[in-house]
Amino acid sequence: MTRIHCLGILVVDALSGPLERYPEPGVNPQAVTKTLRFMPGGGAANTPSALARMGLRPAVFSKVGNDPNGAFLLRELAQCGVDTSGIRVSDSDATPFTFVGVHPDGDRTFIHTPGANLTVTFDGFDLERLLLTDFLVYQDLWVLPRMDGAPGAAVLAEAQRRGVTTFLDECWGLGPNRDAFEAMAPHCDYLLPSLDDLRAIYPGTSAEEMADYLLGLGARAAVLKMGAEGCLVAQGERRVRVPALPAQVVDTTGAGDCWDAGFIAGLAYGEDIVTAARIGCACAAFCIEALGGSTGVPDYPTVLHRATNASL
Repeated sequence: MTRIHCLGILVVDALSGPLERYPEPGVNPQAVTKTLRFMPGGGAANTPSALARMGLRPAVFSKVGNDPNGAFLLRELAQCGVDTSGIRVSDSDATPFTFVGVHPDGDRTFIHTPGANLTVTFDGFDLERLLLTDFLVYQDLWVLPRMDGAPGAAVLAEAQRRGVTTFLDECWGLGPNRDAFEAMAPHCDYLLPSLDDLRAIYPGTSAEEMADYLLGLGARAAVLKMGAEGCLVAQGERRVRVPALPAQVVDTTGAGDCWDAGFIAGLAYGEDIVTAARIGCACAAFCIEALGGSTGVPDYPTVLHRATNASL
């Protein structure tokens, strides 16, 4: 079985909705919703959990606080089949937390407390163990300020030197940073960013222009995620648009992370890059039909069946 190590953030998400509006002091001081659920969140929870649901056994490298939220994340991930032994537990940092307002159309807004994300560094991990893998997934660029940029680039470069396949995705997080992104992109076998997020640092760029630019940075392949428009696969001279799959939208939380999981699972199970992108789209469709970051993802044969039967 392909070894997959995921490096990113772990967050307790409090998902509440449908949220029509946020309170305004002195005007409308209270907003009422029907549901509130606490669930694991962050790229290092959503992607590995989805991979585990598809029959793979990923390991997570991240950091949480020595508090009830941290214990909750460790328990939930382990129950899902994720290897949590690479997660650091800090006595001096709080576990990251996000209030997720789920709006009537399924879109979300966030109130985030970064906690341990601000202090985690590569020095706290066993790098030999981190790099003892087949796939290394750097899941949350722009949320890990002490690892993003040059430190992350060095680890990805060393992984490639050892023959590890490297992946990079981003999260809006603390705000898109072009320098950090361009430092790390050349050391990636697969770049998996959101086109909308990249347009914050490359304004006015079309999907095709963006793909050309990313490959020009040195990435061996890039897949631009474009939400309801699907994705654009770029590898060498090849450019293929893969459409999104029809879905009944409940909550779009984790859709990009689950797309990553489907794509990575496809490659792990031996599919080519375009088929893997279709599996990513199917995995994202399952994700957005349920509340939470990965709870809607079924087993791999079911995801594969949906990917190859687009009318479902």
